[in-house]
Amino acid sequence: MGEIKSALELALERTADVQGDRESLEAHENKQEGKRILSRFLEDPEMDLKKTLKSYERKRRDQVRRGLFDALLGNITLPSDQQGMQRIQSLAPAFEAVIEDRKTLNQIYDQIVQLLSQYLSDRQQLIEQLRQQYEGRMRQKEDELARQTGQRIRLDPSQDPEFSQALQQNLQQLQQQYSQVIDQAREQLESLYGG
Repeated sequence: MGEIKSALELALERTADVQGDRESLEAHENKQEGKRILSRFLEDPEMDLKKTLKSYERKRRDQVRRGLFDALLGNITLPSDQQGMQRIQSLAPAFEAVIEDRKTLNQIYDQIVQLLSQYLSDRQQLIEQLRQQYEGRMRQKEDELARQTGQRIRLDPSQDPEFSQALQQNLQQLQQQYSQVIDQAREQLESLYGG
């Protein structure tokens, strides 16, 4: 007859690697703490991030700092409007708290801000160009509707499914082009972070 193991023996076998799991759980929690620090910073931009990071014991500090940096990188995205642009610009002091090479950081960050401003400009220009292209079609549809109904109805290109589809396709292409450059900028920031 085979050996029958007690419940305690089975439990001990299953928890043999708990120490490793505990360390990864602590690392995860420390990184989450870094993300919470960013949330507090966004609510209170006067917060001294360097001082906050120094308040953690050395063992935790690197992981908290990493969590903060990861959250910062996650916030470098293509903005949809000026408010999104301002939010990204407001992150610069937080990057300075986790990256020591300020000169290179400022150069890269200035490039990112310039790139994102250009993206917003190109995005707006694309929308306006498409609207102008579809204006003629909308006038034709208005005339057609007026003939059919006897009433003049004003149509906007944004109400046209064809316009919406063309806009989505063109915006998607624009986003893909800029996303590649943003990914490169994130890689540069990652190499500057160095730890």
